[in-house]
Amino acid sequence: MAMHHEMWFPSVIWSAIIHCVDNTKLIEFAYDLRSTSKGRKVSNEGGFQSDDLFVKDNPLFAPFINHLDEEVFACSQQVGLPQCQLSNLWLNINPKNSYNTVHNHAGALFSGTYYVQAKENQGNLYFDRSDCAEYFLPPIQNQVTYYNSSRAAYAPKTNALFIFPGWLKHSVTANQTEEDRISISFNYVVA
Repeated sequence: MAMHHEMWFPSVIWSAIIHCVDNTKLIEFAYDLRSTSKGRKVSNEGGFQSDDLFVKDNPLFAPFINHLDEEVFACSQQVGLPQCQLSNLWLNINPKNSYNTVHNHAGALFSGTYYVQAKENQGNLYFDRSDCAEYFLPPIQNQVTYYNSSRAAYAPKTNALFIFPGWLKHSVTANQTEEDRISISFNYVVA
């Protein structure tokens, strides 16, 4: 008889390719914003990160936010959490050699990113395990699984949406191309 098992403390990462956003207009908006705003420095090295955008009633962002609200609602229901609402949202423009250092999003229940413009070699999105298991797991060659891995990697891709727990440490490696990587990042909190 097999032992009963329960999955406690999982780190869920949701992903999808979505097509409800006018990326061409968002790219134009991002560059216009960068030309008129100094932005801020949080986890970004070498790139532009906008201040929080107040876009709830902006027609350019409305389809994206409506879709995002639906996705986050589904995520929260799946893991048994209450309904959440958008807390803040910002744009990132990462030219060649720019990256984002390891960080989390304090105070957010769900966080995420949407790639407005991205392709291979523009820096993988990494999620790091934070339970110190690497100090206990023996070296296991050719058998990396969800259970024993210390890091998960996702290649950037235009239209890719990722949603994850706000406490999950993550980073983005350097863009190795001449084309900018443009993304929208966001946080959701309990409504």
